[in-house]
Amino acid sequence: MLSDLRFALRTLAKTPGFTALAILTLALGIGANAAIFALIHGVVLRPVVPVRPDEVVNLFTARQGASRDYRQFSHAEYLALREAQDTFADVAATNAVLTGIGEGQNVRRSFAFFASENFFSMLGTTPAVGRFFSADESRPNASVPVLIASYNLWQRFGGRPDFVGSTLRLNGASYTVIGVTRPGFSGLNALLAPDVWLPLGQFAQFSQPFASATGVQDLADPRTFTLNLTARLAPGVTLANLGTRLPALAQRLNAVQPADLATSRELQFEPPSRFSISTTPSGDSSGFMLAATMSGMAGCVLLIASLNLANMLLARGSARRREIAVRLALGATRGRIVRQLFVEGLVLALIGAALGLLLALWSNDLLLNSLQTLFSTMNFSLAVESTPSPAVLTATCVLALVATVLFSVGPALRATRVDLVNDLKQQGAASAATGRLNRFFAPRHLLVMAQIALSLMLLFTAGLFFRGALAAGDVQLGFEPRGQLVAELDFSLSNSAPQQAAATMFSALQRVRELPGVTAVAIGTQLPYGNVTDMPRFADAAAAPAAKTNPDSPEPGVDALLGAVTPQYFAALGVAVLRGRTFSDNEAQDDKSPRVAIIDEAFARKIFGDQDPIGRRIRYLQPRTDGTPAEMEIVGVCGSHRHDALQRTDRPRVFVPFSHAYQPSVFIHVRIAAQDRAAELAALTAVRGALLSTSPDLPLLLLAPMRDLLDRNIQLWIVRLGAVLFGVFGAIALLLAAIGVYGVKAYTVARRTREFGIRIAIGARPGDVFALVMRQAVLQTVFAAAIGLLLALAAGRLVGQLLYQVSPSDPLVLGIAAAFLTVSALLACFVPARRATKVQPIEALRTE
Repeated sequence: MLSDLRFALRTLAKTPGFTALAILTLALGIGANAAIFALIHGVVLRPVVPVRPDEVVNLFTARQGASRDYRQFSHAEYLALREAQDTFADVAATNAVLTGIGEGQNVRRSFAFFASENFFSMLGTTPAVGRFFSADESRPNASVPVLIASYNLWQRFGGRPDFVGSTLRLNGASYTVIGVTRPGFSGLNALLAPDVWLPLGQFAQFSQPFASATGVQDLADPRTFTLNLTARLAPGVTLANLGTRLPALAQRLNAVQPADLATSRELQFEPPSRFSISTTPSGDSSGFMLAATMSGMAGCVLLIASLNLANMLLARGSARRREIAVRLALGATRGRIVRQLFVEGLVLALIGAALGLLLALWSNDLLLNSLQTLFSTMNFSLAVESTPSPAVLTATCVLALVATVLFSVGPALRATRVDLVNDLKQQGAASAATGRLNRFFAPRHLLVMAQIALSLMLLFTAGLFFRGALAAGDVQLGFEPRGQLVAELDFSLSNSAPQQAAATMFSALQRVRELPGVTAVAIGTQLPYGNVTDMPRFADAAAAPAAKTNPDSPEPGVDALLGAVTPQYFAALGVAVLRGRTFSDNEAQDDKSPRVAIIDEAFARKIFGDQDPIGRRIRYLQPRTDGTPAEMEIVGVCGSHRHDALQRTDRPRVFVPFSHAYQPSVFIHVRIAAQDRAAELAALTAVRGALLSTSPDLPLLLLAPMRDLLDRNIQLWIVRLGAVLFGVFGAIALLLAAIGVYGVKAYTVARRTREFGIRIAIGARPGDVFALVMRQAVLQTVFAAAIGLLLALAAGRLVGQLLYQVSPSDPLVLGIAAAFLTVSALLACFVPARRATKVQPIEALRTE
C-alpha cells in the first residue's frame, strides 16, 4: 500500500493541472456537505440532553373537551407530579423571563431561565465551575439573590477565575454568581441559550412589574400557572406505555386545583422540542424537513462533483491505456492496477476533503457570526459551536471515501479493460467503428447529462427560494418605515413602579416632540415585524353568546393583535386613520377614562362586515385578570398593516389607549420630516440625547431607523438565508456542470482530431465541423434538461412547505433555470467546437 501511495503522489505531481482541478472539484463538493453536516449535527443531531435523552419528555396540560386550550403548571401541580415516583424518576420546572444584565448605559437585556434545583441533575449535567441551586434557594419566595451564569457569559467577562463568587447586576439588583454551566449547555433548546439561570425562589422579584397586567404572580398561590415541566421516566417506564399512566396523574392535578378553577384536564407529553419553549406540543417537523432538504441538496452537489471527476478520470484513463497495457503485458494483475488507481483517487479525495473541511469551517464561522449578531438583538445567546467535533471530522472522512468510490472505481475498472494489441500500438483516435448512437450515449456523455439534470434541479430549487425572498421583501407593509426612528425602553429591567415608569415615558415623549424636524412621536407596545405578540380574542359586545352544540368547536369572535398606544401613534407609524378619531391625551394617561378602542379594516370586516363600526362595542372574550372592564367602544378605524414578515393574510388589530393596557416594555416611534437615510442617521443623536436627558438611568435598549429593524427581522433573515444557501448550491452545481461539459467536449474534440482533419481535407467547411460538434451538444443538453425538468418538479414538491408565496412548480423560475443552464452548457461547448474548426489536415495526420 505504501508503494501504491508513493506512486500515486508521483503520478499526480506530474499532472499538476489535472490534480489541482480535481482537488478543487472535490473540495467544493465535500466542503458543501461538511458545512451542512456540521450545522445539522450542531442543531438537529446533537443530543440536547447529555445523559440518556430518550428518557426525557416535556409535559403539557390541556382542558378536556371544548377548546383543548393548553396552559402552564402551578407549583402545586409540579410538586404533585414530582411525587409520582412510580412514573417519573424526577420532574423539573422552568420558566423564562427578560432581565437586564449590567448597569447604567451598559445594560444588556437578555433572557434568563428560572429552574428548579433538580433541573440540571435531571438532565445529567454538572457545573463547569462552582455549584448549582439548592432546594432552599428554589423554594417559592425564598428570594436568595444567586444566579448561575452560562459559559458564554463567563467568557464575555474574560473567563476570569474569580467570576464565581462575584456579583452581577440584574434589573438593578446585585446577584451572586454561584456556578457556571458547561460549554454548549443550553437547557432543552438546541439553538438558543439563556445568559443566566435563576432559582425558582426569585420568581416573584422578576414578575412584579407585570403583576398589574396579569394578576397574582406568587408561586405559592395555586392560581399561578406559570411553570413548564420536564420529566425523566422512571425505570421500566417507556414512551410506549407512558400514555396509560397519565390519566391517573391528571387526577392528581385536578385534586390540587382551587375549587373555583377546577376543570377536567389531561396530561400530554412529547420529547423535548429542539427549537421551541412553547407551552403547547409543537414538534420539530419543519426543522427536520429543512435539514433533510439541505442535506439532499448538498448530497447532489457531491454527486455532481463526483460525476465530474469520474469523467476526468475516464478521459485520463484513456490517455493512460498504453501505460496500463504495458503493465498488464509485464504481468501485473487487473486487481493490482485497479487498487493503484483507487489509491490515486483516495489521495485526491483526502486532500480535497482537508481543503473542503477548511472551507466548511470558514463558511460556518461566517454563518454563526451572522447568527450570533442576529440573536443578540433578540436577547438570546447562540448555543451552536463552530469548532469541528469528532462527528464532523468522521463524517468528512466518510464523505471522502464515498466520493472516492463514486468517482474512481468505475473509471478504474473501465481503464483496465484493455485490448493489448491495439493499446500497445497507442491508437489515439476515436474508433471509427463507434456508432452514432453509441457515441451519443457513451459513458462520459451520460455522466455529463446526469450533471446537467441534477444541476437544473438545484438551480430550480435555488430559484424558488430566491423568489420567495424577493416576495417577502417586496410586500405592501401598510406603514411607512422611511423617516421613522424606533427607540425601545424596558422599565421592567429597573423594577420601576407602573406610575413612575409611565410618568418617565410621557416626559421622554415630550422631550423628543420638542426636537426640530420631529412631526410625530408616540408610544406603542407592539412593534411591526417584532418578535412578540399579544393576541386575545374579541367578540361583538351586542351579539348574544352563541350556543355551542359541538364542545370541540372554536370559541366565537376573532383573535386580534392587541396594542396599547398614545395619540400620535398612527401618524408616527405612517398608518392612516380612515374613520373616526384617534385617542386623546386624557385617554392615554388616565386609566380611569372610558374604555375605547381603534380597530383596523381587517377586524372591522371580520366582526361587522359592511356595517359602520364607529360607536359599536366589542369585548374581550376572556375577562381581564386585572379586573378592568371587558367592553370597549370603537372610536376609530385605521388601515390594515403587516405585523409579520411571512404573514400570508391580514391579522386583525385592536388598539387601546396606553393607560388601559400598561406594559413596562414599550417602543417609541419618532417620525421626522425627511425620509432619506442621511437624515435618519443624523436624527439618531438628537433623539438619543433627548431621551437620556429625561433620566440618566433611562432603560434605553435600542434606537435605530425602522428600516434597519425590518432588515434585521429574523423571519426575513431565514428566508434570505435559505435563498443564499440554495443559491450557493446551485452556483456550485452550475460551475461543476459547465466544467464537466467543457472537459468532455474538449476531450472528444481532441480524440477526433484526425477525423476533423480528414473532413476538412476533403472539402468540409469550418461551419460544417462546428455544426457537427454543436449538434451533438445541443441534443445531449436538451435530453439532459428534459430529465432535469422532471427532477426539478419533484424537488419543488418536496420543499413546497418551506416556500413563501411561491408555487413549487413555478413556471417562470423553471423556465429561467432551464434557459440559464442550457445557455451555460452550450457556451461550455462553444470553445471546443470552435477549436475543432481550426484543425489543419497536416496536423491531424501527425496525431497518429
